[in-house]
Amino acid sequence: MAEEYVRKTIKLNKKLWDEFQEKIEKEYGTTYKHTSEEIEKAIENYVDNDVLNVEKTKTKINNLNVENKNLQDKVIQLQNDNDKLNDKILENKTNSKKDQDNLKNLEEKLNSVEYENNIANNKLESLEKEIKRINKENSEINSENNRLKNENKRLEDKYFEQVEETNKQVKENTKIKNKREHAQERLNKTQDELNYTLKRLEKYSFAIGQIKNMSFVDRLFNRLPEEIKELQPGKEEETD
Repeated sequence: MAEEYVRKTIKLNKKLWDEFQEKIEKEYGTTYKHTSEEIEKAIENYVDNDVLNVEKTKTKINNLNVENKNLQDKVIQLQNDNDKLNDKILENKTNSKKDQDNLKNLEEKLNSVEYENNIANNKLESLEKEIKRINKENSEINSENNRLKNENKRLEDKYFEQVEETNKQVKENTKIKNKREHAQERLNKTQDELNYTLKRLEKYSFAIGQIKNMSFVDRLFNRLPEEIKELQPGKEEETD
């Protein structure tokens, strides 16, 4: 099946775009076809970064589960050794006095085994808590990623909606110029609406850029820039 392509219109900083084009031409000798290829690579890296964070978290959970299983096996082994040592101590207590030194060594070893057993149990409990915490964190990261993707899509849709609305206003402005009655009044009103729409487009375009440049921590804690918080819904157009 052939790949599908879409055509998008975006507003970028001219200096940044010129530097981007200059770098592509320097590397490939021409910008033909390579511009879209490099933009696709940047988008793929952006998308794959979220997936990589989730995969790293899953790998950490798997490693902790393996370590948890090893510790459980060690605890069982230590408990078995403890039982064997207890049995051996009981047996040695029935022997003659010459075995007292050996009994003392076995008691010391038993204390050491019990101490290691306690440490292993404490570490096992800590690992179980850590696994629960990481699972919760992983769930929160997935939810935040989905929320940010939806928000980004909403802002992009709003941006293109404003572009389409601006085009409609421009066409309407051309029709108004051809009318004789109230031409100047309608022209001034349309110009004001056009200026207002363009300002909102600039704000939404800037907002999209700000969101894309936000760090993962800022997204996680919803630390939106003040410019985005100040954005207000567009005014409804008045009909004559």
